[in-house]
Amino acid sequence: MRKQFLSILLLLSLVFSIAAQKPASEPSDKNLRSHVEYLASDKFEGRRTGETGATYAAGYIANTFANYKLKTGFNSLVNGKPNANYLQTFPLVTGVLMANEGNSFSLDVTKADGQKLTFKEELAFKPVGFSPNGVVGSSEIVFAGYGIVSDELKYDDYKNLDARNKIVVAFDGGAENDSPHSAFGRYDAHTKAKIAKDKGAVGLLLISLAEKLEDDSLAKLKYDPTLGEAAIPTLIISRKSGADILAMDEAGLKQIETTLAMVKNPNVKVNLAVNSKAVVDFKVNLTKTKADAYNVVGILEGTDATLKNEAIVIGAHYDHLGRGGQGSLAVNSKEIHHGADDNASGVSAMLELARRFSKEKKNKRTLIFIAFGGEEEGLLGSQFYVNNPAFPLAKTVAMINMDMVGRLKDDKLTIGGIGTAGGWKNLIDAKNLSDGVGLAVTKLNNFPPQSVNSSSFNRFNLSLSEDGFGPSDHTSFYAKQIPVLFFFTGTHNDYHKPSDTADKINYQGLLKVTNFVGEIVKAIDANPTKPTYTVAKSSGMTGGRMGFNVSLGTVPNYADGNNDGLLLDGVRDDSPAAKSGIKPGDKIVKLAGKDIRNVSDYTIILGELKAGTEYEIVVRRGAETLTLKIVPAARK
Repeated sequence: MRKQFLSILLLLSLVFSIAAQKPASEPSDKNLRSHVEYLASDKFEGRRTGETGATYAAGYIANTFANYKLKTGFNSLVNGKPNANYLQTFPLVTGVLMANEGNSFSLDVTKADGQKLTFKEELAFKPVGFSPNGVVGSSEIVFAGYGIVSDELKYDDYKNLDARNKIVVAFDGGAENDSPHSAFGRYDAHTKAKIAKDKGAVGLLLISLAEKLEDDSLAKLKYDPTLGEAAIPTLIISRKSGADILAMDEAGLKQIETTLAMVKNPNVKVNLAVNSKAVVDFKVNLTKTKADAYNVVGILEGTDATLKNEAIVIGAHYDHLGRGGQGSLAVNSKEIHHGADDNASGVSAMLELARRFSKEKKNKRTLIFIAFGGEEEGLLGSQFYVNNPAFPLAKTVAMINMDMVGRLKDDKLTIGGIGTAGGWKNLIDAKNLSDGVGLAVTKLNNFPPQSVNSSSFNRFNLSLSEDGFGPSDHTSFYAKQIPVLFFFTGTHNDYHKPSDTADKINYQGLLKVTNFVGEIVKAIDANPTKPTYTVAKSSGMTGGRMGFNVSLGTVPNYADGNNDGLLLDGVRDDSPAAKSGIKPGDKIVKLAGKDIRNVSDYTIILGELKAGTEYEIVVRRGAETLTLKIVPAARK
C-alpha cells in the first residue's frame, strides 16, 4: 500500500511539472483547446487504460481539479494517517504471458506404413491469450473442419462426429474471403471453443491461417478482459503442425480448405473424410498481467443546507486506444490513436464546467466531476464507481455524460436518456431556444413546456433518444436507476483511428455544447425537487459487440473476471429478463441448456436464440440457484 501511495505522489508531482495549468480567468474556448491539445498530444500515447500515458492523463486531470480547489473524491488511511486523493484505483487485466514452465505440446503420429513418429517442442504452437490453463492428457483427435455449428445457417461441421473426451482440430477463421460481417464472421476462436466444449471436447487446436505462425494475431497472446476465457484449453498451431496431425502435406491442407469453402454452400454436396491416427497432449499455463487503472473524482460541495446532501454527476471518459489493437479501426496500425474527439473533447468540457462552477460557488446541490478510465475496455471505470461511489447513489439525482462532443457540424447534437426522467424533454426543448425569453422554469420537477417569444429559434438541431442505456458511461448509472443525459455530436471517419487529432476539433462548437450542458446542469440544480426516474423506451440491445436478432434486456458487467457466470449490472424494465424474474446482481450460469462462464459464452448462445421461443435460464443470486423461463424478444 505504501509503495502504491508513493508512486501516486510521484506521478502527480511529475505530471504537475509538465502540465501547464491555465488560470481560471482565461477565456473558455482557450481552456477547451488547451485541454484537448494536451490530452490528445503524443505525450500521453493514446491514453490506453493501464498504460503510462493514461496514468499521466489521470494525474493531469487530478492536478486540474486541485487547481480549481475541488475536494478530493476519496479519503483513506496510509500508515495510519489520512490520505485524501482524487484518484479511485480499480484493477485491470492488461494481458497474459506464458509462464516459464507448464506450456508444452506433444504429438504422436502413426504413418500409413505403421511407423510411429513423435514430435515435441519443435512443432510451432502457441496458446491463445484467452485460453484457460489446463493439462490435456494424451487424447485422440477429431477433425471438425472450421469447427462451426449453426442451426440458423443450416451448417454443421460436427455432423456424424464424436468429439467426446477428444481434442478437436479445426481451421481458424471461416471460408476463404469471409469478411467479419458475413454470416460466418461471428464464429471466432471463443465461439469455436464453446461449440467444442458443448460437443464434449477437452481441448481445441486451431490451424493458423497465416503461413508463419508468428504473424497470426492469435499467436500474440492478446487478452480481452471483457470477454473472459475460452471454454476449454485452446492452442493456435502452425499449418505444418496441422498437416502432420492430419497425416498429409501442406498442399493437401490447402485442398481441404478449398473443399470446405464449397461445403458452406448448401446446394453443394461434398463428402469429406480425414483419417488420422494422431494422439496429442498439451499443457497451457498463462499468467495474467495486471495494472492499476484510475477514475479521477473531484467534488464541489453544494451551498444549500439541505440540497447539498444530493449530488449531480458530470462525467466523461479520458481513456482511448493507445497505439491501436483492440477497438482500433485502423487495421494493424501501431501509431498513436490521439483520441481528440474520443474523448479529450468530453473531458475538456467537463473540466471547463468544473472551473466555472468552482469559481461561482452558487451550486445548491453537490456536483461530482468524474473522468472515467476503462470506458473503451467495457465501461470498467464507471461500473467500478457505481459499485464503490464517493457519494451515496441513493442521493445521486442525475448523471450528465459527455462523450465525443468536439465535432459539431450543422449544429447537430444527439442527446440520449431523454426518457429517463419525467420532463427531461421539456427542459431540453426550453434550453435549446436561443433568446431565453420565457425560459424561467418555476417547477422543474416535471419541466412543463415553456412559453416562448415568437422570435426564438433553436440553437441545435437535436436528435433525441429516450434510452438510458448506450455505448458510454451513463449506462452504468442508469442501470442503478439514476436519470441520465448523454451528449454526443456524432461519429466521423477519424473515429478510433490515429487521425482523431486536436486540429480537427470544432472548438466554437465544443464551447457551444459546453455552455448548453452548463445551463442544463444549473436548471437541474436550481430545482428543489429532484428529477423523477422513469423507465425509458429501449432503442435496442446494449452491451453486445455484434448485432443480434433477439434481445433479453440484460446489462452485463464487463469488469467481472471470475469466469464463473455472467454478472448483470442491470436489467431493462419490462424486458424478457425482467419478466422472467432476473434482477441486477444476478449471475447467469446457464442459458438454453448451455453453460455460461462469461460475456463471450453469453453472446455466443444469444446469437442462436429465436424470438418467441421459451428457454430455460439458470441464475445464481447470492447463495441461491434459480431456474427460470425466458422468452427472447425480437430486436427492433
